[in-house]
This record gives sequence, structure tokens and C-alpha cells, in this order.
Amino acid sequence: MKKILFLFLLAGLFYACKKDKIGTKPTLSFKGYSLDSVVTSTQVMFVTLDVRDGDGDIEDTLQIAPIYDTKLQDTFYIVRRMPEIGANRGNSVKAEVAIRLDPVDFRTYQSPSDSIHFLVFIRDNAGNISDTIATPKIPYNLP
Repeated sequence: MKKILFLFLLAGLFYACKKDKIGTKPTLSFKGYSLDSVVTSTQVMFVTLDVRDGDGDIEDTLQIAPIYDTKLQDTFYIVRRMPEIGANRGNSVKAEVAIRLDPVDFRTYQSPSDSIHFLVFIRDNAGNISDTIATPKIPYNLP
């Protein structure tokens, strides 16, 4: 009985000491918008993302592209510097990043039945690129 208890304690110790399996490639997940919809008077909108990186060097760039439903167009990415997260090089990073978008980044003169979503990816200092994520659609509520 003591041997079985010892084995369970040993297995629990190994499980507790297991490292987080975040690789060197950054990962993104959508967290939310600061608005429920875009209206004509919208002056600023934030897209909030959860960012994870195994080696903590995510200070390079974040790229975001607005995609409109009623107008087919080429994908044009807006390039932004990643916000300063702190001295994390060599350490795993889990952070929440809010991307500020102004009216020039998302047009407020779309048709009333239109909606917008965004494609987003990040690149870290080592050149590793995250998967591109698509955010949920957000409607235009125009008169």
C-alpha cells in the first residue's frame, strides 16, 4: 500500500512540475470588442486579444486587416507595433492586448446591412508568425 501511495505522489509531483506546452510560435485568441456595433459616430474601437508566446519575444509587429461583407476587396493589413509587455525574453508570456482602431482603420460609411470582422496575426522578434485568426463579425448599425 505504501508503494502505491508513493507512486501516486511521485506521479503527482511530475505532473505538477510539467512545463507549459507553449511553443516558440506565438498564439492568438479573440477576447472581445469594445463595442456591440459600429455606428456613424464611432470614433474609436478596441479589439482585445489573448496573446501567448513560449519564449517571450513578442515585441515585433501585429497585423490586422478589416474585412467587409458586402464589398469584395484585397486584404490590406494595418501594421502596428506590439505594445510593450515588459522584460519577458526567455520566459513564457500570457498577455491581453487591446488594439486601438480609429475611423481610418474601419470605415464608418458602409451600407446598413454590412458587417466587419478582422484577420489578425503577430510576428515575434525571432520571425515566428502566429496563425492568422478571424474575429467574429460586428454589425454596422447605420441609419
